[in-house]
Amino acid sequence: MTLVQTIHKTKKVNDHHLWKLAKQGAALLTGLWWHTKAYTTVFGIMLLTFASLGFLYIHWSGRKLTQIFKHNTVVEPE
Repeated sequence: MTLVQTIHKTKKVNDHHLWKLAKQGAALLTGLWWHTKAYTTVFGIMLLTFASLGFLYIHWSGRKLTQIFKHNTVVEPE
């Protein structure tokens, strides 16, 4: 086997490995992109849920405080 044939065969093997590595990298990026989109949706819904619960807690606390202050106020007769 000549040196040129050896170099050609080595280059062919290296090209095959690079192509395989590129395909694996593309598959990894595709999977990562899919998971990112899915988890973004889930985390967005969770954020909206917790923000709504926080708003409801503040609203409920405010109503309780106004009821307590209305109950404890003294109205002077005229």
